[in-house]
Amino acid sequence: MKKSFLIITLILCIVSSNIIAQESKFTEINTRFSGDDAWKDWNIRMSGEYGSMSTTFSGDDAWKDWRIDLPSIDGSISTTFSGDDAWKSWNFDFGESDGSMSTVFSGDDAWKDWTVSNGTNSLSVSTVFSGSDAWKSWRITGPGGDMEVSTVFSGDDAWKDWRISDNMPSEDAALKMAAIFVCVFSGAILNK
Repeated sequence: MKKSFLIITLILCIVSSNIIAQESKFTEINTRFSGDDAWKDWNIRMSGEYGSMSTTFSGDDAWKDWRIDLPSIDGSISTTFSGDDAWKSWNFDFGESDGSMSTVFSGDDAWKDWTVSNGTNSLSVSTVFSGSDAWKSWRITGPGGDMEVSTVFSGDDAWKDWRISDNMPSEDAALKMAAIFVCVFSGAILNK
């Protein structure tokens, strides 16, 4: 009897952990609309469920503040500073998980390498290739695995549709969302 109870408990724990891990697995992100302002509103897909990402304000500075609504968490991402280099340093806040995102280097190519941290874990975000199309393919690595974030299409509007191969299902969803934001934001701003 004790053995059967132990086996059933173990099976339930495995099934529960797989469900929890699956809930935070990102699969795609794409613009909700078309046109010049398409970069302001995004759909996010996580294991069959949908979330959204959109600018909080309108106008020239709309890119500085974002609202993120996901199936399991809600939060915000905003620049830390003002001025021309404000895009190099960000904060994210998802209630129980918050942290920072910043470029590793300075200069024109600073957007190619980032560190995203929540104080406990850090993720490295960098382009896979170099050159003018480097923004189309990104690798996110950390202690919980890795992710690939790449445009679905080529051409001028490639920044509107992204495929995500999430191989870090146990990593904090807010930390992963912040890292994905870096990839998509860099692609959108470079091409809008």
